[in-house]
Amino acid sequence: MRFKLTAAVALALLAGCATPPPPPVPGSAASKIVAMGEMENIEVGAIRVARENGFLTVKVQLSNTRTKNKLMYYRFAWLGNDGFPVSDDEVWKTLSLYGAQSTFLPAIAPTPKATDFRLEVKTP
Repeated sequence: MRFKLTAAVALALLAGCATPPPPPVPGSAASKIVAMGEMENIEVGAIRVARENGFLTVKVQLSNTRTKNKLMYYRFAWLGNDGFPVSDDEVWKTLSLYGAQSTFLPAIAPTPKATDFRLEVKTP
């Protein structure tokens, strides 16, 4: 009995020492999302990017994987060719995702100099 308990504790400790997942590949959809803290029960799906009238436009699919409503805060950072911001920081916006809801989050760059973006997300 004691051996089983010791083995269970050792297994739990080893599971906690697992290596972290690798960082996202630059240019991939995962590299466009920055979670400021825990981003539990929110899944990022398809990301659509286009240039309309010279401005970068983005639509990001977000899904609530819980059956309860989820509140989140987000803002877009618009980047130039060098990877640095081309505009001031946006204000944080609020989004309520209802239980099991999936929605698209649209955004348009404030300047035509934007060639890339980063979506920053916080959950309370």
